[in-house]
Amino acid sequence: MKTRMKHLAIAVAAIGMASAALADTDTANLAVSATVQNACAISAGTLAFGTLALDVNAGLGTATAANHDADSGASISIVCTNGASAAITADLGLQPAGSVRKMISGSNLLAYELYTSSARTTVLNDTNSISYTGSGAATTDKAVYGRITGTALAAAKAGSYADTVAMLITYTP
Repeated sequence: MKTRMKHLAIAVAAIGMASAALADTDTANLAVSATVQNACAISAGTLAFGTLALDVNAGLGTATAANHDADSGASISIVCTNGASAAITADLGLQPAGSVRKMISGSNLLAYELYTSSARTTVLNDTNSISYTGSGAATTDKAVYGRITGTALAAAKAGSYADTVAMLITYTP
């Protein structure tokens, strides 16, 4: 019986070796792909001019509007896919007069403007934009510059003025 068990064990081992020697392999390639589309998002803060007053010459009782523009600025936050080119534009607000932005207080209006740079020479509108190139996941802040001219301030009646301007980011998806 022991001999028989020995022979059986040897036979089983031989069959195991024979089947291992008969094993074969094959390979195949797994194709992996992804398409990354451009995407952008924008959020706008608040541009606040604060409390404004004319410079009044106390001795003469006259107001001087010249060279007393009220300037302010705000940040807009932008994030785009790395390398995506975008343009940020702005509409004329809720109560424009022609191409002039106006804030409102009751029935009174106060003209103001938004600009693409601190020099305040190029008006930010649907034609003139702020350019941006995405850097990936990092959010970037871009500045928007505002101005109320001394002349507009001199013509304004007292009140709390406000407007809402839609900021638009345009990119190719």
